[in-house]
Amino acid sequence: MVDAVPARLIRIDAALAAAFGPPPRWLYPDPVEVLVLALLSARTRDEVALAAHRVLRMRFPRWEALLEADPAVVERLIGRTTWPDHKAQTLQEALRALHAARGRLELDFLAELGVEEATAWLRTLPGVGPKTASCVLLFSRLRLRALPVSTGHHRIAKRLGLISRRAGAEAAHSPLLAMLPPDWDNDRIEHHHWLVKRLGHDHCTDRRPRCGSCPVRALCPSRGRIRPAPEHRIRQLPLPFPTPGLRVQPGFAAGDQMESSTGPSAVLRHKRTKPSFSIETSGADVRSHGDLIRFPKQGQLGVRSPAGT
Repeated sequence: MVDAVPARLIRIDAALAAAFGPPPRWLYPDPVEVLVLALLSARTRDEVALAAHRVLRMRFPRWEALLEADPAVVERLIGRTTWPDHKAQTLQEALRALHAARGRLELDFLAELGVEEATAWLRTLPGVGPKTASCVLLFSRLRLRALPVSTGHHRIAKRLGLISRRAGAEAAHSPLLAMLPPDWDNDRIEHHHWLVKRLGHDHCTDRRPRCGSCPVRALCPSRGRIRPAPEHRIRQLPLPFPTPGLRVQPGFAAGDQMESSTGPSAVLRHKRTKPSFSIETSGADVRSHGDLIRFPKQGQLGVRSPAGT
Protein backbone atom coordinates (compact mmCIF):
# COMPACT_ATOMS: atom_id res chain seq x y z
CA MET A 1 0.00 0.00 0.00
CA VAL A 2 1.33 3.39 -0.98
CA ASP A 3 2.06 5.65 1.94
CA ALA A 4 -0.25 8.66 2.31
CA VAL A 5 2.48 11.30 2.00
CA PRO A 6 4.06 10.00 -1.25
CA ALA A 7 0.58 9.53 -2.70
CA ARG A 8 -0.29 13.14 -1.92
CA LEU A 9 3.02 14.28 -3.40
CA ILE A 10 2.10 12.54 -6.66
CA ARG A 11 -1.29 14.27 -6.65
CA ILE A 12 0.40 17.61 -6.01
CA ASP A 13 2.84 16.99 -8.85
CA ALA A 14 -0.02 16.11 -11.22
CA ALA A 15 -1.93 19.28 -10.31
CA LEU A 16 1.15 21.43 -10.84
CA ALA A 17 1.90 19.78 -14.18
CA ALA A 18 -1.67 20.48 -15.34
CA ALA A 19 -1.33 24.13 -14.31
CA PHE A 20 2.19 24.91 -15.52
CA GLY A 21 2.71 22.54 -18.42
CA PRO A 22 6.05 21.12 -19.57
CA PRO A 23 9.33 22.54 -18.23
CA PRO A 24 12.05 24.18 -20.32
CA ARG A 25 14.48 21.83 -21.97
CA TRP A 26 17.72 21.22 -20.18
CA LEU A 27 21.39 21.31 -21.00
CA TYR A 28 23.77 19.16 -18.97
CA PRO A 29 27.14 20.93 -18.77
CA ASP A 30 30.41 20.06 -17.13
CA PRO A 31 29.88 19.43 -13.40
CA VAL A 32 32.50 22.03 -12.47
CA GLU A 33 30.42 24.64 -14.29
CA VAL A 34 27.38 23.61 -12.26
CA LEU A 35 29.43 23.71 -9.06
CA VAL A 36 30.45 27.32 -9.72
CA LEU A 37 26.93 28.35 -10.64
CA ALA A 38 25.40 26.56 -7.67
CA LEU A 39 27.76 28.34 -5.29
CA LEU A 40 26.83 31.68 -6.88
CA SER A 41 23.10 30.98 -6.74
CA ALA A 42 22.71 30.74 -2.96
CA ARG A 43 20.00 33.22 -1.93
CA THR A 44 20.28 34.79 -5.38
CA ARG A 45 17.86 34.97 -8.28
CA ASP A 46 18.56 32.82 -11.32
CA GLU A 47 19.20 35.68 -13.71
CA VAL A 48 21.66 37.34 -11.31
CA ALA A 49 23.59 34.12 -10.71
CA LEU A 50 23.74 33.33 -14.44
CA ALA A 51 24.96 36.85 -15.21
CA ALA A 52 27.68 36.55 -12.56
CA HIS A 53 28.69 33.17 -14.01
CA ARG A 54 29.00 34.68 -17.49
CA VAL A 55 31.09 37.58 -16.20
CA LEU A 56 33.43 35.20 -14.40
CA ARG A 57 33.77 33.07 -17.53
CA MET A 58 34.69 36.08 -19.66
CA ARG A 59 37.26 37.23 -17.11
CA PHE A 60 38.62 33.71 -16.46
CA PRO A 61 38.25 31.57 -19.63
CA ARG A 62 39.83 28.71 -17.68
CA TRP A 63 38.77 28.14 -14.09
CA GLU A 64 42.39 27.44 -13.15
CA ALA A 65 43.06 31.17 -13.56
CA LEU A 66 40.51 31.85 -10.83
CA LEU A 67 42.46 29.90 -8.21
CA GLU A 68 45.05 32.63 -7.58
CA ALA A 69 42.99 35.64 -8.63
CA ASP A 70 42.69 38.63 -6.36
CA PRO A 71 39.64 38.02 -4.13
CA ALA A 72 38.72 41.70 -4.43
CA VAL A 73 38.52 41.33 -8.21
CA VAL A 74 36.32 38.24 -7.92
CA GLU A 75 34.08 40.03 -5.43
CA ARG A 76 33.58 42.94 -7.83
CA LEU A 77 32.76 40.60 -10.71
CA ILE A 78 30.01 38.85 -8.74
CA GLY A 79 28.95 41.96 -6.85
CA ARG A 80 25.25 41.64 -7.72
CA THR A 81 24.90 38.29 -5.97
CA THR A 82 24.07 38.00 -2.30
CA TRP A 83 27.10 38.05 0.03
CA PRO A 84 29.66 38.52 -2.80
CA ASP A 85 32.60 38.77 -0.40
CA HIS A 86 31.79 35.43 1.21
CA LYS A 87 31.03 33.78 -2.13
CA ALA A 88 34.28 34.96 -3.69
CA GLN A 89 36.25 33.38 -0.85
CA THR A 90 34.21 30.17 -0.82
CA LEU A 91 34.39 29.77 -4.59
CA GLN A 92 38.16 30.02 -4.66
CA GLU A 93 38.56 27.73 -1.65
CA ALA A 94 36.30 25.07 -3.19
CA LEU A 95 38.15 25.10 -6.51
CA ARG A 96 41.52 25.01 -4.78
CA ALA A 97 40.43 22.03 -2.68
CA LEU A 98 39.20 20.24 -5.81
CA HIS A 99 42.46 20.93 -7.63
CA ALA A 100 44.49 19.74 -4.65
CA ALA A 101 42.49 16.52 -4.39
CA ARG A 102 42.37 15.62 -8.08
CA GLY A 103 45.33 17.48 -9.59
CA ARG A 104 42.94 19.30 -11.94
CA LEU A 105 39.47 20.80 -11.98
CA GLU A 106 37.23 17.90 -12.93
CA LEU A 107 34.37 16.00 -11.33
CA ASP A 108 33.51 13.39 -13.94
CA PHE A 109 34.94 10.66 -11.71
CA LEU A 110 31.85 11.01 -9.51
CA ALA A 111 29.82 9.19 -12.15
CA GLU A 112 31.58 5.97 -11.09
CA LEU A 113 30.47 6.41 -7.49
CA GLY A 114 27.09 5.89 -5.96
CA VAL A 115 24.88 8.86 -5.17
CA GLU A 116 25.60 8.76 -1.44
CA GLU A 117 29.35 8.43 -1.92
CA ALA A 118 29.43 11.16 -4.58
CA THR A 119 27.42 13.48 -2.33
CA ALA A 120 29.72 12.80 0.60
CA TRP A 121 32.78 13.56 -1.54
CA LEU A 122 31.35 16.84 -2.82
CA ARG A 123 30.51 17.93 0.71
CA THR A 124 34.17 17.74 1.65
CA LEU A 125 34.71 20.82 -0.51
CA PRO A 126 34.46 24.18 1.31
CA GLY A 127 31.04 25.77 1.05
CA VAL A 128 29.34 22.75 -0.53
CA GLY A 129 26.18 21.63 1.26
CA PRO A 130 23.52 19.10 0.30
CA LYS A 131 21.72 21.48 -2.07
CA THR A 132 24.87 22.41 -4.00
CA ALA A 133 25.94 18.77 -4.17
CA SER A 134 22.50 17.73 -5.45
CA CYS A 135 22.62 20.41 -8.14
CA VAL A 136 25.98 19.12 -9.36
CA LEU A 137 24.72 15.53 -9.49
CA LEU A 138 21.35 16.24 -11.12
CA PHE A 139 21.90 19.20 -13.43
CA SER A 140 25.30 18.26 -14.87
CA ARG A 141 26.24 15.50 -17.27
CA LEU A 142 26.82 13.21 -14.28
CA ARG A 143 23.05 12.48 -14.35
CA LEU A 144 22.85 10.95 -10.88
CA ARG A 145 19.60 10.70 -8.93
CA ALA A 146 19.32 13.68 -6.57
CA LEU A 147 16.78 16.31 -5.55
CA PRO A 148 18.06 19.81 -4.74
CA VAL A 149 15.94 21.41 -2.01
CA SER A 150 16.13 25.16 -2.35
CA THR A 151 14.83 27.68 0.14
CA GLY A 152 11.52 27.88 -1.73
CA HIS A 153 11.22 24.11 -2.07
CA HIS A 154 11.80 23.71 1.65
CA ARG A 155 9.17 26.34 2.46
CA ILE A 156 6.57 24.74 0.18
CA ALA A 157 7.22 21.22 1.50
CA LYS A 158 6.52 22.41 5.04
CA ARG A 159 3.37 24.28 4.04
CA LEU A 160 2.05 21.25 2.15
CA GLY A 161 2.68 19.02 5.15
CA LEU A 162 5.20 16.83 3.34
CA ILE A 163 7.80 17.36 6.06
CA SER A 164 7.73 18.63 9.62
CA ARG A 165 7.63 22.37 10.11
CA ARG A 166 10.65 21.99 12.36
CA ALA A 167 12.73 20.25 9.70
CA GLY A 168 15.70 22.24 8.48
CA ALA A 169 16.57 22.64 4.82
CA GLU A 170 19.52 20.24 4.99
CA ALA A 171 17.52 17.57 6.80
CA ALA A 172 14.74 17.80 4.20
CA HIS A 173 16.79 16.45 1.28
CA SER A 174 16.70 12.76 2.13
CA PRO A 175 12.99 12.55 3.11
CA LEU A 176 11.81 14.47 0.05
CA LEU A 177 13.96 12.38 -2.28
CA ALA A 178 12.68 9.18 -0.66
CA MET A 179 9.07 10.27 -1.32
CA LEU A 180 9.59 10.34 -5.08
CA PRO A 181 8.41 7.23 -6.90
CA PRO A 182 11.32 4.86 -7.61
CA ASP A 183 10.42 4.69 -11.30
CA TRP A 184 10.98 8.43 -11.77
CA ASP A 185 14.14 8.99 -13.79
CA ASN A 186 16.28 12.12 -13.67
CA ASP A 187 14.17 13.91 -16.28
CA ARG A 188 11.06 13.32 -14.20
CA ILE A 189 12.79 14.55 -11.04
CA GLU A 190 13.92 17.67 -12.87
CA HIS A 191 10.34 18.25 -13.99
CA HIS A 192 9.08 17.94 -10.42
CA HIS A 193 11.77 20.31 -9.16
CA TRP A 194 10.83 22.87 -11.80
CA LEU A 195 7.13 22.61 -10.93
CA VAL A 196 7.78 23.27 -7.24
CA LYS A 197 10.09 26.12 -8.19
CA ARG A 198 7.38 27.64 -10.35
CA LEU A 199 4.81 27.26 -7.55
CA GLY A 200 7.06 29.12 -5.13
CA HIS A 201 7.70 31.88 -7.63
CA ASP A 202 4.12 32.45 -8.79
CA HIS A 203 1.95 31.55 -5.81
CA CYS A 204 3.52 30.19 -2.62
CA THR A 205 5.77 33.16 -1.99
CA ASP A 206 7.57 33.81 1.25
CA ARG A 207 5.83 36.88 2.60
CA ARG A 208 2.45 37.07 0.87
CA PRO A 209 1.36 33.72 -0.60
CA ARG A 210 -1.47 33.91 -3.11
CA CYS A 211 -3.52 30.98 -1.86
CA GLY A 212 -6.64 31.95 -3.81
CA SER A 213 -5.00 31.25 -7.17
CA CYS A 214 -2.77 28.35 -6.06
CA PRO A 215 -3.29 25.25 -8.23
CA VAL A 216 -2.81 22.93 -5.22
CA ARG A 217 -4.86 24.86 -2.67
CA ALA A 218 -7.25 21.91 -2.29
CA LEU A 219 -4.33 19.73 -1.19
CA CYS A 220 -2.67 22.28 1.09
CA PRO A 221 -3.39 22.12 4.85
CA SER A 222 -1.92 25.63 5.26
CA ARG A 223 -4.16 27.45 2.79
CA GLY A 224 -5.55 30.66 4.19
CA ARG A 225 -3.69 30.24 7.45
CA ILE A 226 -0.39 31.88 6.57
CA ARG A 227 -0.06 35.35 7.97
CA PRO A 228 2.10 37.72 5.92
CA ALA A 229 5.63 37.78 7.24
CA PRO A 230 7.13 41.17 8.11
CA GLU A 231 9.02 42.97 5.41
CA HIS A 232 12.75 42.39 5.40
CA ARG A 233 14.72 45.44 6.37
CA ILE A 234 18.22 46.09 5.13
CA ARG A 235 20.85 48.72 5.68
CA GLN A 236 21.06 50.65 2.47
CA LEU A 237 22.94 53.74 1.36
CA PRO A 238 20.26 56.17 0.18
CA LEU A 239 20.64 57.74 -3.23
CA PRO A 240 19.92 61.43 -3.90
CA PHE A 241 16.58 62.21 -5.50
CA PRO A 242 16.83 65.87 -6.56
CA THR A 243 13.76 67.95 -7.12
CA PRO A 244 13.28 69.91 -10.36
CA GLY A 245 15.47 72.99 -10.50
CA LEU A 246 17.97 71.67 -7.94
CA ARG A 247 21.44 70.40 -8.69
CA VAL A 248 23.06 67.78 -6.45
CA GLN A 249 26.80 67.96 -5.94
CA PRO A 250 28.58 64.65 -6.70
CA GLY A 251 28.99 62.32 -3.75
CA PHE A 252 26.16 63.72 -1.67
CA ALA A 253 23.68 61.36 -0.08
CA ALA A 254 20.05 62.09 0.53
CA GLY A 255 20.33 61.38 4.25
CA ASP A 256 22.88 64.12 4.92
CA GLN A 257 22.03 67.46 6.46
CA MET A 258 21.45 69.86 3.59
CA GLU A 259 20.98 73.52 3.04
CA SER A 260 19.33 74.76 -0.12
CA SER A 261 19.24 78.12 -1.74
CA THR A 262 16.69 79.39 -4.15
CA GLY A 263 16.93 80.19 -7.78
CA PRO A 264 17.48 78.23 -11.01
CA SER A 265 21.10 77.47 -10.14
CA ALA A 266 20.39 76.28 -6.61
CA VAL A 267 22.72 73.60 -5.27
CA LEU A 268 22.10 71.11 -2.48
CA ARG A 269 24.84 71.41 0.12
CA HIS A 270 25.57 69.34 3.15
CA LYS A 271 28.02 69.19 6.00
CA ARG A 272 31.20 67.22 5.34
CA THR A 273 30.44 64.25 7.55
CA LYS A 274 30.69 60.51 7.21
CA PRO A 275 28.31 58.89 4.71
CA SER A 276 24.92 58.43 6.27
CA PHE A 277 22.99 55.19 6.16
CA SER A 278 19.30 54.67 6.74
CA ILE A 279 17.06 51.68 7.22
CA GLU A 280 15.05 51.07 4.08
CA THR A 281 12.21 48.62 3.56
CA SER A 282 13.21 46.33 0.75
CA GLY A 283 11.07 45.53 -2.23
CA ALA A 284 10.30 42.24 -3.88
CA ASP A 285 13.82 41.99 -5.29
CA VAL A 286 15.20 41.13 -1.86
CA ARG A 287 13.10 38.00 -1.65
CA SER A 288 15.15 34.98 -2.64
CA HIS A 289 13.72 32.61 -5.17
CA GLY A 290 16.72 31.82 -7.30
CA ASP A 291 17.97 28.51 -6.05
CA LEU A 292 17.11 26.47 -9.11
CA ILE A 293 20.01 25.98 -11.49
CA ARG A 294 18.39 26.04 -14.92
CA PHE A 295 20.04 25.50 -18.26
CA PRO A 296 17.29 25.98 -20.87
CA LYS A 297 18.22 25.09 -24.42
CA GLN A 298 17.72 27.63 -27.14
CA GLY A 299 15.60 27.02 -30.17
CA GLN A 300 13.44 24.10 -31.14
CA LEU A 301 16.42 21.83 -31.57
CA GLY A 302 17.74 22.62 -28.11
CA VAL A 303 20.98 24.17 -29.40
CA ARG A 304 22.81 26.35 -26.92
CA SER A 305 26.19 27.97 -26.61
CA PRO A 306 28.83 25.93 -24.76
CA ALA A 307 29.04 25.96 -20.98
CA GLY A 308 29.85 29.39 -19.69
CA THR A 309 26.18 30.24 -19.44
